Amino acid sequence: MDLEQMFSLYFNDLYRYLFSLSKNHAETEDLIQETFTKAHITLLSNEIKDIKPWLFKVGYHSFIDRVRKEKRYSYTEDFLQVEFNTPEAIVVEKNSYLELLNYLDKIKPVEKQAILLCDVNECSNEQAATILDLNVNTLKTHLSRGRKKLRKMLSEEER
Repeated sequence: MDLEQMFSLYFNDLYRYLFSLSKNHAETEDLIQETFTKAHITLLSNEIKDIKPWLFKVGYHSFIDRVRKEKRYSYTEDFLQVEFNTPEAIVVEKNSYLELLNYLDKIKPVEKQAILLCDVNECSNEQAATILDLNVNTLKTHLSRGRKKLRKMLSEEER
């Protein structure tokens, strides 16, 4: 079966299935395109016996891949969800991160590392202490001091 026949036979069923997953027409159209692109590439080298279930499986995995990709570019804080996938947001995020690094350069290196590990990279205190080869209580002290210094620098800048 060639790609055109497959498309005309299974498009409507696949579209309904993928729309039920994504609930967005534009995203569904993108998923359909990805699915048939993958199908075309696979059918060039392999023969698929049961095409319809195989197409649904490929479509489902395309949907899962898209969801995972979107999760990488979203940040959730309490009830606020901010998307960072627009070019403008990426630039703002990058500039904010560079600004944070500039502030961190003004405090002690061990305090900087503690903040980077615990606050930026979300390591637990125990993990950060192991990485820095410190006692957990010592790490907590450096983390607390570093945060206080950052707060002080930020409050002075606001004035």
